[in-house]
Amino acid sequence: MSGCARRKVSTDPTKSFICDLPTEILHGILEIMPIKYAARTGTLSKQWRQVWSTQPHLVFDPLFFQYVYNKGASAASVIHKILTQHIGNILGFHLISKTDTLSQSDVDQFINFVSDHGIQKLTLDMANDEKYALPDSIFTCATLTHLKLWRCIFKLPDGTQFPNLVSLQLEHSAIDSPVGSKNTTLILPMLETLELKFCVDVDSVDMVSPKLVNLSILSSYTVTFECFNVNPIFERIKHLCLDGSSLKVAKLLTHFLFYLQYFNLQHKISVKRITCALCILRNSPNLIELDIDKVVKEELFDYLSKAKNEVREALRMIRTVRLRKFKGKTTEMYLIEAMLAHSPKLERMIVEQCKKTNATNDNQHLKELGSYHRASPNAEIKYT
Repeated sequence: MSGCARRKVSTDPTKSFICDLPTEILHGILEIMPIKYAARTGTLSKQWRQVWSTQPHLVFDPLFFQYVYNKGASAASVIHKILTQHIGNILGFHLISKTDTLSQSDVDQFINFVSDHGIQKLTLDMANDEKYALPDSIFTCATLTHLKLWRCIFKLPDGTQFPNLVSLQLEHSAIDSPVGSKNTTLILPMLETLELKFCVDVDSVDMVSPKLVNLSILSSYTVTFECFNVNPIFERIKHLCLDGSSLKVAKLLTHFLFYLQYFNLQHKISVKRITCALCILRNSPNLIELDIDKVVKEELFDYLSKAKNEVREALRMIRTVRLRKFKGKTTEMYLIEAMLAHSPKLERMIVEQCKKTNATNDNQHLKELGSYHRASPNAEIKYT
């Protein structure tokens, strides 16, 4: 055996070939490891200690909180120790647990610390009873590009600006304007993706987002789209996701959505919602993909049979349709039939079952779907 070969099979972990990898690759390896194991690598050698102490992405997930709980330690104390021993920038900081909580003061300390150390991606998803009020330092953080919050509250000073924020995801969160102020301005000059799920008081803020292309609003009942200065925002949207509650006010979108390419209808879609959805479709001349989550209400059958012209105009540019949670109901079958008959450019109709059905039902559905008239000679049906 050659000397080179003998070195490759060395049992000394500190001399393993993995140590020859670039530091950024070693950081990537630690990032995907549970943090309790990643921290232990610092005991292997001085090199690994250096790699761990400069790890730019820190993920404190449910495994971490369970490990700390089993040890009878304080999660806040452990996180504080890791941060104070860290060297260099912290580009990613993520607190994620559906069962554990951290105090407002502890979270404030963590966020203030990472805000001073080049933070780019911040996630806060904790099982707290009260919404966390974000510290002021986060609103002046120039390095932040991705922000994902669960059960938090924004107490915005007027004219707040996230200069480099690209993605903002809010769930079960609220936006709180200053006392005596009707509307607060939130300036997001670089924002491309905005997701609002179960959020409140969003309309108390005027959002200025000239580069927004991806918008998702689910079960955020107070959103009337007034906060987006409708015309300049929606003219640029390429991907739009709305649910039933959001569709209530979507009729306000009377202007053309020239850039819209993908439209997702989430949750249950009834007659009242489908009329609003068709309005959006008719005003989207470049829309190529339609994704429908679930169809309900038998009266949808009567509506579609009487609104053929509206359906034909709405589907004139669609190339891909995806129907999820398919159960084989009469309403669903008729909706598919209507879309096939009125989509002259359709290429793919993807029908996803709600759950596994028996082979007999599958064959019956496939046979019936195959018999439907297709306005597009290139339309194919994929039944999964």
